[in-house]
Amino acid sequence: MPLRPPPRPLLIDAARAFNAGRYFESHEILEDGLDDVPNELWGLFIGLIQIAVGYHKVTQQLWTGAARMLQIGLEKIAAYPAAAGGLNLGLLRQRVAADVECLRSGGFDREAFARQPPRLQPLHADGRDD
Repeated sequence: MPLRPPPRPLLIDAARAFNAGRYFESHEILEDGLDDVPNELWGLFIGLIQIAVGYHKVTQQLWTGAARMLQIGLEKIAAYPAAAGGLNLGLLRQRVAADVECLRSGGFDREAFARQPPRLQPLHADGRDD
């Protein structure tokens, strides 16, 4: 049975905040919308919330906490298909995994992060991304 998508406005609002570097705001949007998320996507959205919090910690230079939250969120979203919840999870998982590795190794590059921040990419209704 295919996974039902959450409300599109929730995804768009959360992605806009996330992609603008407003990770804490994105986390709040996702958290506030949990009542409207289908039960089968609950873990996915908890993982997305944790990833947003992790990136918020990156912006505060809280490296250990950032790595921990990103890893916990990554573990939660790993169980879902690459296009679950109306999002391009494949690219997000790759980015989060790379950032966790850099944070843990001490090789995290803040300037590179600022130049190419992580993206939360909603898919179109037909499954395409932008």
